[in-house]
Amino acid sequence: MPLRRARRLPREASLDFWIGFIMTTTERKILKTERLFHRFIEWALFFITGAMTLVVLLGVLFRYVLKAPLPWSEELARYLMIWGASLGASIAYREGTHIAVTILVDKARGAAGKALTRIAQILIVVFMAIVMFQGFLLVSKLSGQTSPAMEIPMAWPYLAIPIGCLFILFEALVMIFLTSRRRAEEAS
Repeated sequence: MPLRRARRLPREASLDFWIGFIMTTTERKILKTERLFHRFIEWALFFITGAMTLVVLLGVLFRYVLKAPLPWSEELARYLMIWGASLGASIAYREGTHIAVTILVDKARGAAGKALTRIAQILIVVFMAIVMFQGFLLVSKLSGQTSPAMEIPMAWPYLAIPIGCLFILFEALVMIFLTSRRRAEEAS
């Protein structure tokens, strides 16, 4: 029995298939990474909020009931609040609940609105990259300084700034990738 040759697809169709397959696989990996990342931040925020609540309650209990204030409770609660706000900003950005001025995007329709949204996303990426870089510089400068009550390096509380910016930067890049992917699918 003679061997039959498989019917070959035109080169363009084959290339489109592989590009679509790779993009779909890449998109799945990005979405899975982003979901794990999001879950990690949510759990971190859960523990930060619980610890902050416990520290504040202990501070109040020791100060007003036992008349023996804990000198470190207010400082620790403040640092936990800073970390919670920095991590929570990336969740708010992802869910679209972070504070934003959207008057231009709301007024623009169609392609102009999409272009303004893309410009805003790119500006967010640039701004977060700059603040993250400057935040790491600040952390390195403050590595020798210690906090007054707990005597921990001040780099730890200040590290919340560049880490929070890194997380927002990641979310913004994922959002840019997914919106460009959706637009490419709509165009085809």
